Amino acid sequence: MSELPKSPKVISNKVIDLLVSDVLQKNGVNLEDVKKKLSDDQKELLKAVVEDLTAQVDEFVKKSPKKK
Repeated sequence: MSELPKSPKVISNKVIDLLVSDVLQKNGVNLEDVKKKLSDDQKELLKAVVEDLTAQVDEFVKKSPKKK
């Protein structure tokens, strides 16, 4: 079994990347098309959502029991 990275931040970023890419792929979203159509307000909102998700995942990882 592979070892998990020692930094919770690395784990949380991978979880977020996995979840977001999975949702986008399931809904047939082409990232290049979306990037062209987003307004500045939408881009800022997406950044805020990602930051919020990152904080939530970090908090979850910190609360998870440590295994040895």
